[in-house]
Amino acid sequence: MVYAIIGIVVAMALFLIFRNDHDGSYNKNEKRGHGAEKSRSEKRTPKATDEGHREDVKDKVRGAFETFVKEIKEQAEPDEQDTEDDDEVDLSFLDTLDYYEDLEENTETFDITGLRYYCTVHDCGKIVGVVKPDPSNVHDSRAQAVIRSDGKLLGYIPRTQLDWYEDFNEVDVVCPFVGEIELDRSRVSLVAEIKVIIPSSYEYVRDEIEDGLRFHEDG
Repeated sequence: MVYAIIGIVVAMALFLIFRNDHDGSYNKNEKRGHGAEKSRSEKRTPKATDEGHREDVKDKVRGAFETFVKEIKEQAEPDEQDTEDDDEVDLSFLDTLDYYEDLEENTETFDITGLRYYCTVHDCGKIVGVVKPDPSNVHDSRAQAVIRSDGKLLGYIPRTQLDWYEDFNEVDVVCPFVGEIELDRSRVSLVAEIKVIIPSSYEYVRDEIEDGLRFHEDG
């Protein structure tokens, strides 16, 4: 998009420069056609003056163009501080979870299905949140919803993995997860893999999520 705008501006700048040159030559020719009524000194503009005027116009157009391109580039390139802020993942949702010390510490990796219905490329990147039962789901009462920490529904645990998930989470509690959404090899579809964590303790979950975030950052 940025390069398309720059291309349009370049075309406009060239158009203005060449139009100015054309107008200058046209005015000189027009003056020659009416030379009978005027003296030679009145109908002819000194060549140096014409060239100076054209150069002034070119300089102004060039300066305006360079300023515009600079502004476009500054808007297209995110500020480093903003980028650093975007990379930070809020883990405050961990304070709202229930933890069960009698549950064995365990993690397992699952996919997310339905991303195309709920997400866009803007959702690509590291994700944290919870997997929770969705018994009111009209398609499958066994559904396990994958919900990002900000409350956005990302999709579901695939049906083909539900038996596996139920064996992993036998008591069907809300489990935190960490993972990443990205484009597949075709660069068309969204895919995601998440590490789901049994909430046996706050410290265990936090450590597993931070480990998962480091993994996706390095990857």
